[in-house]
Amino acid sequence: MVVDIGYFAMLSAFVLAAYAIIVLAAGIRRDSYNLILSARYSSIAILVLVGVAYLALSYAFLNDDFSVRFVARNSSTDLPGFYKFTAVWGGMHGSLLLWELILAFFTATVALRYRKTNQEILPHTLIVLNLISLFLLFLLIGWSNPLARQYPAPLEGNGLNPLLQNPGMVFHPPSLYLGYVAFSIPFAFAIGSLMRGKLDNRWILSTRRWTLFAWFFLTIGMILGAQWAYVELGWGGYWSWDPVENGSLMPWLTGTAFLHSVIVQEKRNRLRIWNMVLIIATYTLSILGTFITRSGVLNSVHSFAKSNIGPAFLAFMVVILVFSLGLLFYRQSLLSSRTQTAEMVSKENAFLLNNIVFVVMCFTVLYGTVFPLLAEGLANKKLSIQAPFFNTIMAPIAILMVVLMGITHLLGWKKTSLKLLARNIAIPFILAVVPMAVVHFIFSPPWQMILLGGTAVFAGYLLILELIRSRHARVVSDKKANKTVNFRGRLLNSLVSDGRRKGGLIIHMGIVAMTIGVCGAFFNQETAFTFGPGQSKSVGRYELKFKELTEFNRNNARNVGAAIKVIRNGEVLDILTPVKSYYPTSPQPMTEVAIRHSVIEDLYISLAAINKDGTVTLNVYINPLVNFIWASVIFFIIGFVYSMSYKPVQLRKKRGSLTIDDDE
Repeated sequence: MVVDIGYFAMLSAFVLAAYAIIVLAAGIRRDSYNLILSARYSSIAILVLVGVAYLALSYAFLNDDFSVRFVARNSSTDLPGFYKFTAVWGGMHGSLLLWELILAFFTATVALRYRKTNQEILPHTLIVLNLISLFLLFLLIGWSNPLARQYPAPLEGNGLNPLLQNPGMVFHPPSLYLGYVAFSIPFAFAIGSLMRGKLDNRWILSTRRWTLFAWFFLTIGMILGAQWAYVELGWGGYWSWDPVENGSLMPWLTGTAFLHSVIVQEKRNRLRIWNMVLIIATYTLSILGTFITRSGVLNSVHSFAKSNIGPAFLAFMVVILVFSLGLLFYRQSLLSSRTQTAEMVSKENAFLLNNIVFVVMCFTVLYGTVFPLLAEGLANKKLSIQAPFFNTIMAPIAILMVVLMGITHLLGWKKTSLKLLARNIAIPFILAVVPMAVVHFIFSPPWQMILLGGTAVFAGYLLILELIRSRHARVVSDKKANKTVNFRGRLLNSLVSDGRRKGGLIIHMGIVAMTIGVCGAFFNQETAFTFGPGQSKSVGRYELKFKELTEFNRNNARNVGAAIKVIRNGEVLDILTPVKSYYPTSPQPMTEVAIRHSVIEDLYISLAAINKDGTVTLNVYINPLVNFIWASVIFFIIGFVYSMSYKPVQLRKKRGSLTIDDDE
């Protein structure tokens, strides 16, 4: 009964989405406030109905209702309740329902949040959002119905894929979906502006926080996915240039470019056409990533089985591109910039070069991901582009990106003094070159590591100096204004003031931390060996001693592991137990790694095999600096909070005149 209610809720939401589109079009044509108001209320009703469908699917999972085909394929009675909850988005159909739930929530938020502002383009924006929702609901009630029944119902389900029985399942997919779906808001505002022909900067100002929100959660989702792969797959790495990994990286790259270039449009009224192209590309690439994941056309450990909705997503992506670019071409005369060009060395041109770098990186990833598919489809040739291709091309581009990230903060709008710039970067440059020279002579790493590490240190120094200068500037400002502020007040003012600038600096510090973590990969050590109880092996600075085989149950798995003493300089540092996990619904055992974390490096042990003679075969990795990558999340969170605390100036049309509204 509950499941049937959920399905009819999805069906009703589909009808309401179609109704909202029709009513919005009629309201625009007739200039009818009541019709547009009706469509706004429909957005709220759609959210409620999709929420009912999602709750119905969750209820089916928690109650082991195997008459629901999706539940039977992705759950079992022995699955812990925690993973039954996450299994809702553990398969293709449920993940689409989660996608639609997030989109419905964002659409309802836009309908309510901007009811007094953006009145000219809001109806067009809601048409775009409801069209996207209509497409997803069409899939959900047809090809990809998560509430479809099967009779007779099996007594037991297939179980959740053991790779998905990880705490990362709680955070990684929802974070990615929040990022993907949130990018649909600036995209919808951009297309709404094009449809209305209202192409000032209002849509940029209105969606600044949405863009930052989307970028933040896509970033966090990718890092969480890398960490999940690191602890779950047992290969010692965190990024393999897998097609689905690339599918999330591509919209992140263009989204990052868009996040920077909108600043130029806001400050200097430039790059207006370019920003439209970037947000169209970002949203289209998020759909491409979905197509890669759900079509089965590319081999990936992340992708779902081949399904009928792959062609539907491909067709949807083509429609988006043709319609959006066609509309942009039609309105291009209204988007031409009217400001004078800046000097060569200026913040505007640094942002433009920054954009070019990100687009080149995105094109490289797109080529390496899609070319094997095109080669097979057009020439019937099996090709595979591996990590060396990406690493070779992306390394020098990433070096340029990090340099720009540090220097751009020192540049002024319109023009920058070269002498002043040289003076500001001289000391950070020396402080970066010296340690890299020491590393070169001691370790002789590849040139990519030297340059990438050096530029990361260089950018880090510049960012720290800018944070110090921003605080000093606040103190000077208070003195000039004759404000009497005690030390505690000055400290508080320096912390909360200029949130947008500080947020950007702190986020960039996160990029520096991540870059340092990536540099550690050049010093990774890897070895494999077999030994028996009581025997020892030396790996790097560590001595590993096989203590005993151990067996225990955890959740719904039987685990057989090897207890390994980790010894350094005669002192037992830890006992690590990598295991093989045997799940009742999986014919093959899963490898669960054991890791000893430290700031300097990770000791990473994977149990390759338990041999019949009682010996074990281990794969051991020493991964220096890898924890800097996970620590970058702290910088991203703090920087995100700072940036979101900034209240952008919005234009509100009130009584026939434009007034400033700081509340948006």
